Amino acid sequence: MRNPLVRLRNVLREILVNGRAAVVASQALGERIDDLERSVALMASDLRHVAGGGNGQAQPDGATSGVPGREPLATRRVEARILALADLLIPQRAVGVAKCRVGPATDGGYVMLDDWAGIVGAVSIGIGNDDAWDRAVAARRLPVAQFDHTIAAPPGTGPGLAWRPLGLGPADVNDMRCLASLIAVSGLPDSGDLVLKMDAEGAEWAALAAGAEDAPLHRFRQVVIEFHWFDLVATRRWFETALRALDHLHRTHAVVHVHANNHAGGLLLGGVFFPRVLEVTFARRDSYALESETCNFPTPLDSACDPGRPDIWLGPFRFPAPGTAEPEDGEGFQATTGPAGRAPKAPATS
Repeated sequence: MRNPLVRLRNVLREILVNGRAAVVASQALGERIDDLERSVALMASDLRHVAGGGNGQAQPDGATSGVPGREPLATRRVEARILALADLLIPQRAVGVAKCRVGPATDGGYVMLDDWAGIVGAVSIGIGNDDAWDRAVAARRLPVAQFDHTIAAPPGTGPGLAWRPLGLGPADVNDMRCLASLIAVSGLPDSGDLVLKMDAEGAEWAALAAGAEDAPLHRFRQVVIEFHWFDLVATRRWFETALRALDHLHRTHAVVHVHANNHAGGLLLGGVFFPRVLEVTFARRDSYALESETCNFPTPLDSACDPGRPDIWLGPFRFPAPGTAEPEDGEGFQATTGPAGRAPKAPATS
């Protein structure tokens, strides 16, 4: 019979680990509730301002400008924020490199640069019941490390595919791992370029915002990410996290393709039409000669994620610079010097 003290110590250890996870989860839930309450307050203040004809009556959170005919400050704040994020997503072209579609013609397929020479493997985060991208990459005789903690088994097996029940997060907690830890346990070669596909249902923001130590990107020649829920830009915490995440990517990688997921649709954010979910392909800056992109999106390589609905037209996917918007007093955007393109500093938000 095992020593009862050893058994008790193991039980206490489990309680401690799960207790920490419960605290983290409860804090995250509390923060999300706070964000939702702020969003509701902002929308309500905008509605009151419109209903009152812009009469300057006092509103919660400083939402009204007090000047008849002017947009509510909350609306202008949202516009400034979405323009700041869009400024880090300006598409560029990799000179002399064609594109290809990897995966199916509908949801789960992504447009990438057709450049695979010297790639030694791929990391696929978030597969659910669709591993079509993974199988397309494995068909190129590349090993694919698959990660998804929400499924009991992968949707399929095959040569080169290796799944582990781990999820993506900003830190290692229970079955969640930061990007650095996922790379470490991937079983992929320790050297050589990789490609990364990330469809983490919103977890991508905090994971990438954690910075270079926990989310290293230098080994990924290409990165494909499905960015979720831009409609949360009205909430300060979400916006600041998203800005840090995109700035982290912008330092080493450039956007080379964008496509809206039409399952989620689009909406007006402070007067700017923007998709709620955006698929973005990045290319490492030191691997390609880059120039300004001139095409419109979607391209002939793109297709609607939901074939029963029309694709979402993005055009050249260029917007006014953040400085041309009129944010709330004190919430300006100041450009910084980056590898290429404009890179705004995070605003001072309330």
